[in-house]
This record gives sequence, structure tokens and C-alpha cells, in this order.
Amino acid sequence: MTFRRADPTPDYRVLRLVSNCGRWELGLNDYQSGYRLRMGLSGRPPSLMDFCLGRDPQLCTPVLLAVLCRLENAAGSSSAEELDALFPWRGTRPDLRLHLELLLERQASAPATLP
Repeated sequence: MTFRRADPTPDYRVLRLVSNCGRWELGLNDYQSGYRLRMGLSGRPPSLMDFCLGRDPQLCTPVLLAVLCRLENAAGSSSAEELDALFPWRGTRPDLRLHLELLLERQASAPATLP
């Protein structure tokens, strides 16, 4: 699955990417407590991913690239369950302390680029 940049929305204020098939949205939102990487069906509140990245803006790019790398071979028609299975947190709420290292591990060997 590939993504293209799109205009921000309230759910993706910092960065909004839309899958080329238009089914999925992925992006960043900022809050008082920090940044969140979010993903969900286009036009709906993010429900697939809501990963708190904390307050360090330098963490946003490597995490976003790691997520894009994992989504690269997924079909745009994939279900939320199929996409969730691609990530180290499978079926749980993403937790920076528990899942960051596993998420970034694969990214180091297969760099992606931002759309």
C-alpha cells in the first residue's frame, strides 16, 4: 500500500497521508501531551492505530517511516485486522515503552521514504 500527502483534517493536523486507493488515512496529530501517529478508514475517526510518540518531534519521522515500511506490501483492500497483524502490538493498544524498539528494528534494515 502506498500513500500520498493530503490536506490536514482535525484528526490529522500535522500530517495526513491517504492510501492511493483512498480507503485508509495515516498521519500525525499533536496534543498537549505530545504527538500521536494515527490510522483509520478515510473520512472516519482513526480506529486502527493511535500510537502516542511523546513530546520528542524527532521520533515522528522514524516511527512514521517504520509504519509505512510495514504497510508497503499490504493491499489497499486489507481489513483493519489484517493491517493490525503487521505490527508488534497486534490486538493491543500501541505502547511506546513496549513496542517502539520492535517497530523500529525492521525499519533499520529496509529504509522507506516519506510521500
